Amino acid sequence: MNGERHTVEADPDTSLLDVLRGDLGLVGSRFGCGTGLCGACFVLLDGHPAPACDVPLWSAAGKAVTTVEGLAGHPLLPAFVAEQAAQCGYCVSGVLVSAAALLAREPHPDEEAVKGALDRHLCRCGAHGRMVRAVLRAAGA
Repeated sequence: MNGERHTVEADPDTSLLDVLRGDLGLVGSRFGCGTGLCGACFVLLDGHPAPACDVPLWSAAGKAVTTVEGLAGHPLLPAFVAEQAAQCGYCVSGVLVSAAALLAREPHPDEEAVKGALDRHLCRCGAHGRMVRAVLRAAGA
């Protein structure tokens, strides 16, 4: 978990999101739809974005899990601030995680690649344009 080993006593079918928020106190990942469709709860599992609300604990065992808290120091954070890309902030933790995965596999994406990476994230504020600009800014940093 964010580069550290953790042992958790929980039912193997408990959602990863419940363990993150309840047992580990990592509350950056948000509960949104509960079905893995909105993107608010996304984390990285072995470097790939995944909805933590829809991942049972047994499925995450032994995998590297990165939450938004694990992105401290990432160039995405100042870029999101500079572009004012977090209007209400509810979806932003999942967006940041997906954007970090994109930049890890494609350090200099074009606008279409960024839009594709963020497509699964539901933003009700309409800040998607600013988020895309922020990811492109971070890619240029």
